[in-house]
Amino acid sequence: MDKFVTLAVAIVIFTFGSGIGTAVELTVQPGESIQSVVNNATSGDEIIISPGNYNENVVITKDNIVIRSSSGNPEDTIITANDNATNIFSIDADKVTIMGLTITGAGLDRSGIYLSGSNNCTIENNKLVNNALGVYVQYSMYNSILNNTVKQGKRAINIERSHYNTITNNDISSQRFGIYVSASEGNKISENKANMNSNHGIILENCNNTRLENNTANANSGSGIQIVYSSTNNLIGNKVDSNMGYGISFTDSSNNSIINNTAVNSNRGIFLLRSGESKVLNNLALNNQLGIRISSGVNSNISGNEVSNNNNSGISLLNCVNCNVSENLLSNNTLGIDLELSNNTVTLNNSIKEGGRGISLRGSSYNMVSNNMALNNRYGIYIMRSQWNTLFNNTVRTSVNHGIVLANSTDNKLINNVLTSNGGHGAYLTNSSVNTFENNTASGNSRGIYLISSGGNNILNNKILDNREYAVLLSYCIDNNISGNEASNSGRGIHLSTSQNNIVSRNIITMNSISGIFMSSTSNGNAVFDNYFNNVFNSDVKSGSEGNVWNTTKTAGTNIVGGPFIGGNFWAKPDGSGFSQTATDADGDGIADAAYKLPGNNYSDFLPLVGGHEPKQSVMPQVNLNTSTGATSTETTANETKMTANETATNNTETNKTEMNKLEINKTETAVNENETYANNTEPIDDSETKIGLDETEDAVQLD
Repeated sequence: MDKFVTLAVAIVIFTFGSGIGTAVELTVQPGESIQSVVNNATSGDEIIISPGNYNENVVITKDNIVIRSSSGNPEDTIITANDNATNIFSIDADKVTIMGLTITGAGLDRSGIYLSGSNNCTIENNKLVNNALGVYVQYSMYNSILNNTVKQGKRAINIERSHYNTITNNDISSQRFGIYVSASEGNKISENKANMNSNHGIILENCNNTRLENNTANANSGSGIQIVYSSTNNLIGNKVDSNMGYGISFTDSSNNSIINNTAVNSNRGIFLLRSGESKVLNNLALNNQLGIRISSGVNSNISGNEVSNNNNSGISLLNCVNCNVSENLLSNNTLGIDLELSNNTVTLNNSIKEGGRGISLRGSSYNMVSNNMALNNRYGIYIMRSQWNTLFNNTVRTSVNHGIVLANSTDNKLINNVLTSNGGHGAYLTNSSVNTFENNTASGNSRGIYLISSGGNNILNNKILDNREYAVLLSYCIDNNISGNEASNSGRGIHLSTSQNNIVSRNIITMNSISGIFMSSTSNGNAVFDNYFNNVFNSDVKSGSEGNVWNTTKTAGTNIVGGPFIGGNFWAKPDGSGFSQTATDADGDGIADAAYKLPGNNYSDFLPLVGGHEPKQSVMPQVNLNTSTGATSTETTANETKMTANETATNNTETNKTEMNKLEINKTETAVNENETYANNTEPIDDSETKIGLDETEDAVQLD
């Protein structure tokens, strides 16, 4: 019997020792050597480490080995480096698993766990503390790094030249860098926490096709997530909060997708520098200095984001070309959407409210700003030093100051915009020339359209109604064309103050409480013809001006009231007693038989219109704008010179009112100038961008 037992034991020992047969569990007790057991293990074996403290460095070169704690609790099974200048676990094999251990004490740029040329390994549920590198993966593929806690080191998880690895649900803190991936592609980094690190939480350098999903990177001294020289990566559902640098940052990286991320409480929430062809979609950027910032980018799409409460700007583009900014919701940003030195960009269907400047263009050209809604901002749209832009079909309401501002800007087109209930002007042009303002509606503002020190602009076919002070006001302006507009139900219809050589034609100017048209004594050389006036006081033209004319040469063509000739203006009054309503027209040509002398000055309309009672605003034919009168100044009739005592008294009263209003205008213009000075003094962004130099990134890849 003894012989038989001895033989059986020998056979079992031989089977295990020879490596032939089923895998076994090998146990290590405190005081025993893990390395010795690893050396004696075969493929498929599990090495189970009992609770305790172990001081050694372990090298694994055999495939398909599991090393795990018996309790599954890293807190009671601690492996400390015997030699801190050597990796604690060095793996040069495939299908190795390390689970449930505390691993500590690797220094001098060494690792708690090092994988080199190893594939399909699993590093799970470990605690790596006080190692220079927590987990270092080099030249390895298809590995999983799961559910580990990594604290107090230089880099928690370092992936270098390694592809298609999965890094999921790790808790990382107090590192220099949390997760650092370089020269790698196809990795998935998800559900990790990379918080309170002294530089960046997660960094990709020279990486492609990486998926960063649902990670948290908070309170890092650098950026939450930093992407450098990397393309075609997807960042989805990540949260970055209270990082000292940037929330999510890209430098020299292209064709990346940034989708459904949350970036809050940082210098810049989402920042792309020289990183074109990118998609920034459906992100939340709150409480940053700059919410979403694109600098030196091309062909990028910034859409569907919610961007609020950013101290400087919500969405800003600096030196960008061919970008699309659309369908974003912005609120309470100092600048909502800001384009600076940016061209050929489309800004479409955005909602911008309760901020400083809703949409701002500075030094930018050939941009389309269309179908946006700007509500309750200080300014709705503010254009400065910009040209060849088109603003189409925007709605700007209830701005504290002005709806649309053009300052030092030329050759812009503003078409079909709605500017209502703004505290200042619906549209305000200063030092701006050759702009076209067409088919817009400006209503319920303090002033509808105000031009100051601006020339060569076309103000065409706009509805300028129900504004409190003025419908159209020109101050120190020359060579503007104010034609085809309806300027009604305001204090003053069209008001020219120290303005020369402007054309005022084919406008409907009705029911203004103070005057239909006003010219100061320093307004010269203006041509006013083919307008429909129907106000209690149609004109208030001060003596002392020179060269203003009130009709053009009689020319065949449909006039403002449907008559067959274009000549002077139609002068009506709400009670039906206006000159054009009562004058005779013996030859039926739609021109009165006598000239109309404007009250209070030496000017006359020598070809006043008659016959129609409602304005037509037909398309204006080509006409000779020669202002020769076609009649002599002595061609007056008794009807013209007749003024009732009531009319005279009324005109005297109006003159007094006008003089008072002159003072009021001066006050108002002073107030406007003060406002504009204040606006310029509080310009929220300096014209220069604070560049991120490569020194920062290069420093980031050095281990010191």
